[in-house]
Amino acid sequence: MRHRSSEPSTYRRKNENAYSVADVEAEADIICTVTSVAVGDGPVLLGQNLRPHVHISAFGTDLIGKFEVPRRVLKSAFVTADHRGQAQREGEAQHLVESDLGPDLMELCARLAFVAEHRDGITVFDSTGFALEDHVAFGVLLELAAEAGLGTHLQIEQLPEDALNPYAFA
Repeated sequence: MRHRSSEPSTYRRKNENAYSVADVEAEADIICTVTSVAVGDGPVLLGQNLRPHVHISAFGTDLIGKFEVPRRVLKSAFVTADHRGQAQREGEAQHLVESDLGPDLMELCARLAFVAEHRDGITVFDSTGFALEDHVAFGVLLELAAEAGLGTHLQIEQLPEDALNPYAFA
């Protein structure tokens, strides 16, 4: 659904299985935004009925000028990004200044005690699709498959001598 107003989009309940954005905000402990909102058409969330301890995983912002979470919500939340620089260029964090951001995901994972300080407030994970997450998820899947004795290991990628130059083999 595309809209051109300055107000966030709302979805009317069509049946018992569909909820409005306001309903989701009022009832959810975790909200994941995975949208294709056009540049300038956001935010997707209203930010008016959020629970005081809600966690938002924002996945859909991937261009300058796109956003899913209202800036006022981001300013009041603990925000962490998978890749700080990329998030500040094209993620939700593009609407924030450096001091508004918490540590990036890797630092946060290394300092789990830091997370406890923010459990009772609004938290936002700004995901820019950084490949580290894919690598970790793939590693977990490989490990589980090996433990279960499933699959066949097969190398399908030529690894260059210089990992920073994927064309070194050419």
